[in-house]
Amino acid sequence: MSEQSLYLRGLAYTVGDAVPLADIEEGDPEQVQVFTKLGLHYYRKSPLSLPELCHRPVGETMRTSGVAPADVGAVLLAPTVNSIHAVGLDYPEVAQILGDYGLVDAKLYGVTLSKCSNLSAALELGSSLLRANDYSEVLIIVGDKCARDRDRFMDSAESILSDGALSFILSKTGGDYELKHLATSSDLSHLTKTYGVLAFVDNSVKNLGKLWRAIPPEFPPEKMEKVFCGNYNMLIQRGLMRELRTGQEMFYLDNLRRLGHVFSCDVLINLTDYAAETPLAPGATVTCLTVGYFRWGCFVLQKC
Repeated sequence: MSEQSLYLRGLAYTVGDAVPLADIEEGDPEQVQVFTKLGLHYYRKSPLSLPELCHRPVGETMRTSGVAPADVGAVLLAPTVNSIHAVGLDYPEVAQILGDYGLVDAKLYGVTLSKCSNLSAALELGSSLLRANDYSEVLIIVGDKCARDRDRFMDSAESILSDGALSFILSKTGGDYELKHLATSSDLSHLTKTYGVLAFVDNSVKNLGKLWRAIPPEFPPEKMEKVFCGNYNMLIQRGLMRELRTGQEMFYLDNLRRLGHVFSCDVLINLTDYAAETPLAPGATVTCLTVGYFRWGCFVLQKC
């Protein structure tokens, strides 16, 4: 990025309790068996409401980031659904989160429509806001919760959906990771066409491949420490590995079995867990890939 350097700091998340796929209410036993063979063994279910889920990581982010609430110029709330009411997250509950952490003067924005690529969309909007305004910090919150267990099986058969929330500060002043590259692509034909599962997956893999190959040459794939994507089943992971022409060792897959797909959250959850197990050396670079219904995202982070 040639403009003002931006950083991620204070990454924090929460997820629900682990539940075996075999115990899912109203689950099709055959579907459960297929998912299990493809590497998905648990999903995460939380008794907390979505506002409560979001509240938890925000507190941790504000505690660990070293950012004063008064310096947060904007808060970006990015649930996957397309309506603040449909998700069970209403304005008074959002106000409660902001009030509890002294964020009452921050501008509030909603980021939806991009489904599980909302994380990339929020990074785009957050980056633009920081570069267009005189404040130095933006708080980004992504979180989702399934109302009914039968809705956890994704229509695309990519994965099983889990409850969770994640937050972090996007900052001009420094942080744990520098955002070195960010790009998204869109295919609006998805809004008007009906795609079969295989066609949808194939299109997603190809779009991610294009974004991967467009990463600036100063961040060569062979020097990338890890690739983090959503916790999709192993068929999709292998298809992505072929498209990116990488080996399995470059992909972080440890959370596939135990977490399932935490909507927009699991890319950075995976990075957080990996970094806790295998501390990244300063200067190490990683790539994060996000998949939405009609939008895909790719960003490169460098450890500070």
